[in-house]
Amino acid sequence: MDYSKAFAISAAGMSLERTRVEVAATNLAHANTVQDPAAAGYRPMRVIARALATQPFGAIVDSSLAGLPAASVTLEPQAVAPRTAHEPGHPLADAQGFVSYPGVDPAAEMVTLMAAMRSYEANLAALNTARLLALRTLDIGRGT
Repeated sequence: MDYSKAFAISAAGMSLERTRVEVAATNLAHANTVQDPAAAGYRPMRVIARALATQPFGAIVDSSLAGLPAASVTLEPQAVAPRTAHEPGHPLADAQGFVSYPGVDPAAEMVTLMAAMRSYEANLAALNTARLLALRTLDIGRGT
């Protein structure tokens, strides 16, 4: 049995979920960054994963094992308005005394972060199970 397919599937899932964790962490890190009124500020990002082909699952796995990408992972800025707070003494406040912050929703980012971490852990468990099965198969073969 070829275990490289199972390893490749888990590795692809882990890579995607790692990207989601990194983007959610970046969004959370910029949540309280003040935006200069004269310049474009930080816009929260999101990860978009799209399948490149409408082939059967086995063909997609085979093409990814051959080095061809099976999915397109892109980062797109979210179309959300900046959050404003009334801080008249702040050096970057506008004429009315409002300061702009990125439109990051910390609760939604934490949910995304936790879901991505759980998915990463599930892919890691599948990878470890496939590895254990491969080792047990070798042990059985060695015994005969």
